[in-house]
Amino acid sequence: MSITGDGKSSLRQLLQRDRRFILQLGSLQEEYGDKLDRILLAKENEVLIPYGNHARGSKFLDYSYLIDDDIITLIDNISLQVPDFFYGRLDLRYNNWEELKQGKNFSIIELNGAGSEPTHIYDPRHSLFFAWKEIIRHWIILWRISRKNHRLGFPYMSFREGAKMFRANRAYVTKLREVHDALLKGTV
Repeated sequence: MSITGDGKSSLRQLLQRDRRFILQLGSLQEEYGDKLDRILLAKENEVLIPYGNHARGSKFLDYSYLIDDDIITLIDNISLQVPDFFYGRLDLRYNNWEELKQGKNFSIIELNGAGSEPTHIYDPRHSLFFAWKEIIRHWIILWRISRKNHRLGFPYMSFREGAKMFRANRAYVTKLREVHDALLKGTV
């Protein structure tokens, strides 16, 4: 989440004008306090949340139409280096598309497994029906990989194993929230 100044308005005022950002004002107030009263210079850009998270106001855009053989080769070469990684999502930070296609000046921010959602569905240009179609396509791909792996000797996960995995994930997410909240309050 970033905001651009107009030379007259405070960060808080700029945030209040944006329908996406106003929803984050409470958590930003906790995190930044009086710093939100600072007036940005005209065209000055301030990054308030440096990571992509739709729950924190980030805007996800779908540029999948730009994917070509160079990008496919790059992502395949990266993915093949991760043992037993069959399907997932790489979150990348890069300077520009041309450098990325050449495999230059980029970082892998996060490697998300098969359970991660395809974030391009959150592009505001897409409809809810588009998102549903993409989720179903995602599940079909996972099903095909699962069947192929099963034929290669990998057992299916039992219901008990799946439930245990979900409980462990829920406990982990709860702990992350507690640590995050403690960091914001300065109690860690």
